[in-house]
Amino acid sequence: MLVTGYISTVLGTILPGPGTIYLSQSLKFINPVYIGDTITAIAEVLNIKENKPIVTLRTNCINQNGETVVEGEAVVLVDYVPM
Repeated sequence: MLVTGYISTVLGTILPGPGTIYLSQSLKFINPVYIGDTITAIAEVLNIKENKPIVTLRTNCINQNGETVVEGEAVVLVDYVPM
């Protein structure tokens, strides 16, 4: 679960950024994470609702070997969505 904190960091600081509010998060733990591993969190926009500032993102964490350790999907409310 500690690794999933990186996802929250990405969503709150980079994509979508400050003002982001979690609505939901699904997670699958694919591979173990060991002490000393380097983890990268990745967020990819899957959908932006046209009538509401709600964004769905694919969220993955990978280790230094390129192996997926956590995969999931987040739905967030954002402060502003440029159209």
